[in-house]
Amino acid sequence: MGFLELTGAPRCGSRLARLSFRILLAPAAAALAIGVAALAAAATTAGALDPNDMRCVDGCAGRQTAGVGSRIAITGDGLATVSEVEFRGRSGSVAATPTATGRHRLTVDIPFGALGGRPVVVTQGGRSASVPKLLRIVSRTRLPGRNSFDILDTDVGPRHGFVDDGRSYRLRYRFRAYGPRTVRVRLIHSGTVAHSWKSRGVVPYTAHRIEWRGLLANGRPAPPGRYRFQVKSPHHKPVRAGKFRIFTGKFPVRGPHSYGGPTQRFGAPRSGGRVHQGQDVFAPCGTRVAAARGGRVQARGSDPVLYGNWVVIDARGTRTDYRYAHFLHPASVHQGERVRTGDEIGLIGKTGNARSVGCQLHFEVWPHGWNHGSPVDPLPILKRWDGWS
Repeated sequence: MGFLELTGAPRCGSRLARLSFRILLAPAAAALAIGVAALAAAATTAGALDPNDMRCVDGCAGRQTAGVGSRIAITGDGLATVSEVEFRGRSGSVAATPTATGRHRLTVDIPFGALGGRPVVVTQGGRSASVPKLLRIVSRTRLPGRNSFDILDTDVGPRHGFVDDGRSYRLRYRFRAYGPRTVRVRLIHSGTVAHSWKSRGVVPYTAHRIEWRGLLANGRPAPPGRYRFQVKSPHHKPVRAGKFRIFTGKFPVRGPHSYGGPTQRFGAPRSGGRVHQGQDVFAPCGTRVAAARGGRVQARGSDPVLYGNWVVIDARGTRTDYRYAHFLHPASVHQGERVRTGDEIGLIGKTGNARSVGCQLHFEVWPHGWNHGSPVDPLPILKRWDGWS
């Protein structure tokens, strides 16, 4: 009788022995896996030092141009353990301790004796990495005054749009200053402020963007007219920063067209004692028709005798309704649907009584709402829209 038999332990070749061996190994394997994961995490952290950008934030003569004593910000990854930043000096390097550190950003003041070049960040563990951007150090006499504020460049786009077309208008600007400034941007229309933005701690020499969605404070579409941006900092006069224009409406026929003759005009006599309540615009069948003004679809239908496929859309924020008729197919928008200025609503056709005349759009303007009061002659409005769109 062997020792295993005396102790009651199972033989090595048995299933129970193999199961016991696996049970004994399980905690060790788990501990090993945890250790490997910790080592991997440590290795990842150790290899994550990656400064990838730099800019001056106080005492600046440019985005990467500063003087001794100026403050710069270095951004990237793995910067939380950085203990010093080394700058090129006349004989070796000159080190400075960061004024603030975080995982993705640190700030440091440029020490006396620094000559510029690519700063090097050094961690507590001795790892180091160079910033890819070149720092240029100039005499402090070349830095702007502490209260200075000068616009360097601006850009506005788009340059024109339409009431309730859903587009946004953007301003990009850069300015020159000693350090971060409070900046107020105003959007001016007809001598009044249509919208304003105020930002504190705005960094100089960096492109900043403002976006306006074409809406008033109450959420309604902004009125037509000329708009301009102004940029201002405290104790400085506002600076014009670009302008754009919003037009009242968009010409609905999006292709070559003509206005026909006298029989296509508003008020022209029709059979049965009727008169023409709109203006016909001839264009090839299949030409796209856009909503002249954004709003909501009030009605749509198909009339085989007179209007063919038609739709009525109101002008948001007004009482005016617009009727479009003779579409090739039923309107592509449905009752209650929200429509933006310029959205496609159908195609030029010759349905209804246009089948004997030719491909056209019949367009009506109802200033007090469709079938309320009387329509007005749309030709002057159409020609005005035609002139700018």
